[in-house]
Amino acid sequence: MRKLFLCSLLALGFINFSYGQKFAKSERLSVMTFDENGEMEKFRLRGKEAVAFDVASFIKENDHLQRIIINGSFRSALNTTLIRFDSHDQKIEETGNVCKEVKSTLTPFLGVWGTGTQNHNGVDIKEIIAHTSAERAGILASENIIAFDEVQINNFRDLKDAVLASNVGDHVELTLQQGSQIYTKPVIVGSRGTETITYNYCEEEPEQVQVRDMNVNSKEISLTAFPNPTNLISHVSFESSSNEDVLFSVTDLAGTLVHKEVYKNTNGRISFEYSFDNVVSGTYILTMRQGTESSSRKVLLIKE
Repeated sequence: MRKLFLCSLLALGFINFSYGQKFAKSERLSVMTFDENGEMEKFRLRGKEAVAFDVASFIKENDHLQRIIINGSFRSALNTTLIRFDSHDQKIEETGNVCKEVKSTLTPFLGVWGTGTQNHNGVDIKEIIAHTSAERAGILASENIIAFDEVQINNFRDLKDAVLASNVGDHVELTLQQGSQIYTKPVIVGSRGTETITYNYCEEEPEQVQVRDMNVNSKEISLTAFPNPTNLISHVSFESSSNEDVLFSVTDLAGTLVHKEVYKNTNGRISFEYSFDNVVSGTYILTMRQGTESSSRKVLLIKE
């Protein structure tokens, strides 16, 4: 029985080692409150309820409690947003304002999901994640990755390590195999974005950004693009209360159209990385238009 258990663990370890992680959309938020007697109340939210939860308003309305702890994570294939708040050791300002500090980081990302090949010589690509560097480079789900910039790839862990050892925006060469054919394709390393939003009590009135009500239906839309400035790639995220098609466009300051693309079946959220590889350094305007509403961001491109 013990041998069977150990064999099972080894098999599970092999599977985890050989299979790439397939990112699933996840939206979760947990709230814990403590009164002056130390009694705790806790609730969890998921999906649309978690996204719609007004963290700042909840903190302000419950600042009489002994302690409030809020943690959340909203994950998609290309973006992770982390929510953090703990009232412990925080001083409540007389104004009662709640501000948020946003820190953004980018992690090198290729945009493929797959498994180790049967002969342990490469990665058998099962899926290309939309709007990633792999898709732009024309990588196919029928191909195997056997080398990353001349580094031999035996399984998905090798591929993940090689990608993480590179930098966002690096020009690399993938060695691919399809049947008996072996060939290379150039790829620009893309990114996954992580935003950590930390809420704090503050004296000043928090700035209202990113959300605009633009018609009688009062639909809320928000557009973010980071890093800004960038040397090649911006991670773009768009949220809306509508499921209508979205037109994404990029123009320079003279109004010249650089890029245009329509996104369908958005379910109110879009995350992707946009590469400025075909333009020169300068300031560009990213715009999302949905019906009669639009939101724009200026992005400064500084190529090295």
